[in-house]
Amino acid sequence: MKKSLSLAALSAAMLSAPLVSQAVDITRDFNVTLTLTPSCTIDTAAMADLAFGTQTSAAVVAGPIDANTTVDVTCSFGADYTVDLNNGLNSASATGTNRAMLGGAASYVSYELYSDSYTTTWDSGSPVAREGTGAQETITVYGRIPAQTPDIDSGDTFDSAGLSFQDTVTLTLSY
Repeated sequence: MKKSLSLAALSAAMLSAPLVSQAVDITRDFNVTLTLTPSCTIDTAAMADLAFGTQTSAAVVAGPIDANTTVDVTCSFGADYTVDLNNGLNSASATGTNRAMLGGAASYVSYELYSDSYTTTWDSGSPVAREGTGAQETITVYGRIPAQTPDIDSGDTFDSAGLSFQDTVTLTLSY
């Protein structure tokens, strides 16, 4: 009986005693990464043509005729970006400026674009540099037709209906 009691006591003690675990912890670090790149957009819906309106040839001869338009750009905060304007489609026919508008088949009126109030020409390859704020920024493009005699080709009809002139300038946003 003594043997039975000791065996019973031993069994009871083992069942009520906490089990000692031989757990092993293994740890490993890992990196959490992100590559963040800047972004820029142009609000093309708000972008308008630069229009000098309807002018007389006498007004062009007297010059200058000024106009402007705006470009709305949004770039990430701290992102460096540039805005460049090319010289348009008719730059080879410009006289005294970098740009010209074509009227009819071969008539031209020269004009210039500026990055500020008509003092710094905005030449192709000379972009305006800025730093993004994260908010929309409005950039003004200033246009000027300097005093000049319009180059009217004899083959173009220049009558009371007038002659419309146009050029296409490409804006490039780089970031």
